[in-house]
Amino acid sequence: MNNNDPLLHLLTDFFNLPPDTRPQEISQQAVASWDSLAMVQLIADLQGTFSVEFDLEEIQALRSYDEIRCALSRKGISFFRDTRDDQLDRR
Repeated sequence: MNNNDPLLHLLTDFFNLPPDTRPQEISQQAVASWDSLAMVQLIADLQGTFSVEFDLEEIQALRSYDEIRCALSRKGISFFRDTRDDQLDRR
């Protein structure tokens, strides 16, 4: 698993998926435990973890890792650290 991807970590933990699960394997169709109750709990976890809020229209589109990631991106959430920060820390 990519330890630098907090969304992937959240989803694999939430759905109790193997640590080597790839992002493209995470969708409502592919994950048996992703039912309506899990969706409500997942939205709460996403909103709490990333300090964002989703409206109903957005929630209806959150059916996979990619869709969730895109929605978070639109809200200004970035999953990649700027390597310049690492360089500054080394000085």
